Amino acid sequence: MKTTNTWLATMLLIALLIGGCTTYLFIPREVTNEVVKEIEVLKEVPVNVTVEVPVEVPSPSMLDMAVATFMLAVDEEEDEDGNEVDLQNGYAFNEISVKDVSEDYSVVYTEDTTTVDFEITLKYKDSHDSDKETYKVVVTYEEDEDSIVEVL
Repeated sequence: MKTTNTWLATMLLIALLIGGCTTYLFIPREVTNEVVKEIEVLKEVPVNVTVEVPVEVPSPSMLDMAVATFMLAVDEEEDEDGNEVDLQNGYAFNEISVKDVSEDYSVVYTEDTTTVDFEITLKYKDSHDSDKETYKVVVTYEEDEDSIVEVL
């Protein structure tokens, strides 16, 4: 029995040695993984971009336009239609200024005309004296016609 156990142990040992050698020779010891990666290169480039931003510009109100038309008529001593507007009272135009425009005004729109009624206080001042006068004014704008300034 002793011989059989020795013989069995020797065979087992030889089988293990043959298996170990076979494994060593035929199975690779290094593991290599081939990984293929696509690399995308991004490059930042500064770019000028034009952006249009709408800007709201307030348009002058009808009162502002009427006051400007009135002051032009005072300067020229007549309106665009040729009607006399003599309010300089002996002062030069550069000595006349707008002191106050009443907030109580009206604008009437019709088919062809726009009429603005307002009160304005003018200040007259030269090197000697100063004076104030308040006027009731009606400015009429007609389509394709000259504006008319009436002082009431």
